[in-house]
Amino acid sequence: MTDLEKLKQLTAWDVAPELAEDELEECLAGVALEDANGFAPINEEWTPTYDLNAAAAQAWLIKAARAAATVDEPTAGVVTSKVFDNCREMARSFKQKLSRSVSVA
Repeated sequence: MTDLEKLKQLTAWDVAPELAEDELEECLAGVALEDANGFAPINEEWTPTYDLNAAAAQAWLIKAARAAATVDEPTAGVVTSKVFDNCREMARSFKQKLSRSVSVA
């Protein structure tokens, strides 16, 4: 399973408020890490390595922003403030699991 596929599962990407695949790819790109061989993402020999928890936290914040921008419809059966709260809680949950990486020269 690819990191993108894992991120899709971690974020319920196709459940409202939905995320586009390119948004998830941007979340991954923003949290690229040095690989096991010490290569940085700018190196041609870099093996794609990401902090999936950081990417998931970022994606859940995007979902929260989308939920915050919606208005409750009396007949919709979904309370958007609860969706917003749930998205924020998911973001907090993943943020608590962030990887810490330090390079020593």
